[in-house]
Amino acid sequence: MAPLLVAAALCLICLPIEAALLPFLGLSTARADLALCAVLWLAVAQDGVVEGAVGAYVCGTVADLLYAVHPGLFALLALLLYTLVRVFAGALDVRGPWGFSALCGLGALLQSGLARLLFSVSGQTWPAGALPGILGGAALTAACGAPVWMALSWSTRALTREDPSLLR
Repeated sequence: MAPLLVAAALCLICLPIEAALLPFLGLSTARADLALCAVLWLAVAQDGVVEGAVGAYVCGTVADLLYAVHPGLFALLALLLYTLVRVFAGALDVRGPWGFSALCGLGALLQSGLARLLFSVSGQTWPAGALPGILGGAALTAACGAPVWMALSWSTRALTREDPSLLR
């Protein structure tokens, strides 16, 4: 339960700050997707599958509300990415912050590809100049992966209580 609460708190605290600062910095097309980092962290953290899926949905819904895109788009993409990472979790070796950063960069590219697929299936057009924003966003998301990993891991350890029945 602690990873779910920590990931939701990260989204509720950091995403409004990011959404407010990006227009002032001139980075409206490329952004570090902190919600995606939280979803991927939930997927690689060895916690319950249902709790992780609920956390992915919460993070995606917060991103939907703050970025004013199609309703439910980020929530659906978060659940799809969570499921894909959980399915291939045995093949992934994400033990530290640098491997997690690489996973965040690849996850951002995969999220953009899934969004493109959803747009094409629904008959909507994809923005013409979206590729530089996608690549820049993937680079920024990968750069934020290591600090997010460290912050989420530390806060989860701080919230998790050790079983008093363990022998030392």
